[in-house]
Amino acid sequence: MTVLAIRACKRHAVRQIVALAKGGRKPFEGLMIELSSEGCRTSNLGRSGFSVGDAASVDVGEQRFNGRIRWFHDGIAGVRFDQALFNGELNGLIAYCRGEGQGEAPRYGTSG
Repeated sequence: MTVLAIRACKRHAVRQIVALAKGGRKPFEGLMIELSSEGCRTSNLGRSGFSVGDAASVDVGEQRFNGRIRWFHDGIAGVRFDQALFNGELNGLIAYCRGEGQGEAPRYGTSG
């Protein structure tokens, strides 16, 4: 039996080391494996102690994205960003996380 999940936002496979922190505490290094305009999924977090509803920040290169932990289990966390990414931001971040860009992740409204 095939299960079809209808999602509000398209998800993109990526592979990027990020720092995930909650409440100003020491960040945990993880691997961002999925990205959408509204959030991300990060693995390899071990027993970091994140809980549903925790305020969290995701650092990707020089950029920081604030959000909340939507779910956490088996060292994998889903984070919903406080503010959705614009298409230009999302596309630039996807390219950076896939190793298609050089240097830091481009910021919205810049040429990179």
